[in-house]
Amino acid sequence: MNNQSSPAQLLFPTVPPNYCPEGKWSDILNSFITLYLNNGTVNIPFLNQVTPEQITSLQQSILTIQNQLNAVNYQSGVQTIQALGTAQTFNITIPSAMANANYQITGYFTPSAGTSTSASSWGVVNGSATTTGFTIWVFNPAANTAITTFTWQVANLGAL
Repeated sequence: MNNQSSPAQLLFPTVPPNYCPEGKWSDILNSFITLYLNNGTVNIPFLNQVTPEQITSLQQSILTIQNQLNAVNYQSGVQTIQALGTAQTFNITIPSAMANANYQITGYFTPSAGTSTSASSWGVVNGSATTTGFTIWVFNPAANTAITTFTWQVANLGAL
């Protein structure tokens, strides 16, 4: 194509006013596709300037990004908790093992009523993180009956 300075275009032959086939819809549609859509042209400016090496490089870059995103291995879950006057511990099992035990763990409480009467807290028990799980320590005061779940997430952000 010599019109590479024009904007991207989809070019198709003009359908003549007398195009009016008869028969089943599938036959009519297939006739239209065969006569007109199959004879279309996609015009992408400067496409003729992209080398096979550049295409290979782009494909490799995309593959690298996909592999990095897969290595992040984001996972989450919900742990039911109680409003008690004492701390609770929970062993969390990660559905799909992480590549190593050096991943990020985040979480939040989910109040059913949108309010709580006093502060809840949580933490990861020191040394408990493995590739398949970790242990969390949760303190949810007895007055916080609206908080019944803790949502956790893990991800290997170091893979990015």
